[in-house]
Amino acid sequence: MSDTGKKPFLKFRTKEDHYTADACVVWCYDDRFYGVLKKFGKKQRFGNIDLVKVAGGAKGLVAEGDAPSAEREFLIAQIKTSVRLHHAKRIVLMLHRDCGAYGGTKAFPDAAAEKERHAAHLKTAKEYVMREVPAVPVETYFADFDGLYIAG
Repeated sequence: MSDTGKKPFLKFRTKEDHYTADACVVWCYDDRFYGVLKKFGKKQRFGNIDLVKVAGGAKGLVAEGDAPSAEREFLIAQIKTSVRLHHAKRIVLMLHRDCGAYGGTKAFPDAAAEKERHAAHLKTAKEYVMREVPAVPVETYFADFDGLYIAG
């Protein structure tokens, strides 16, 4: 706010140019996996991403039954907005191990069952997003404590 006559709390110059998003990424806000997200972005050479960060990440795109879901509608609206405003070139859906939105690792009998459930949810979420945003490629990934895996 330059009209107050005060100095900024933090001096930083933000680019004013409009950008194109290399991807719209739907991601959980569990900070344990933020490092893998950053490394993934570097490996993919993402210059700009639209990051949709919510509890459970792509889990919210999976409908439970036929009832409309406010979370699902919110997430698909965010993805569509990224595509409309920033022309996102691809959509990336992610889930991770020991996610609290799923009840954590303890909610599954073993690691294989947990991965299987996440893989099924990523497949369902991808199919839904592909129907809703057919012109943009959709990718799915699963983050575990030892790395990031392509899912489906």
